[in-house]
Amino acid sequence: MKKLKSFTYKMSLRIFREEKAFGPGIYELLLNIQETGSLQKAAEKMDMAYSKAWKILKASEEQCGYPLTVRATGGKGGGGSTISPEGERLMERYEGFRNELEEAASEAFVRWFADME
Repeated sequence: MKKLKSFTYKMSLRIFREEKAFGPGIYELLLNIQETGSLQKAAEKMDMAYSKAWKILKASEEQCGYPLTVRATGGKGGGGSTISPEGERLMERYEGFRNELEEAASEAFVRWFADME
């Protein structure tokens, strides 16, 4: 008789106002902007078109009500992006909330599914 694999789970956290304001995609995009200093490079790293990254960023900023990045236009020295102070605070809150939820979910998962091997 073949034994079934143990169950696992996956959660995805999204924050809403009228529409989705923040979630794993924009969070990853902002992390990549922090790392690369550029929206275009961040999008490339995610295998995403720049236009899609721009659209996601603008939609999130509209729902949040503040800029998530500070953009410098191109020119001789080139442009770039950094995370705004509000964007950094939102990322920190998202990380903290997600971490607490993951910890609580892991405990609940074990309580509800540990005996189902």
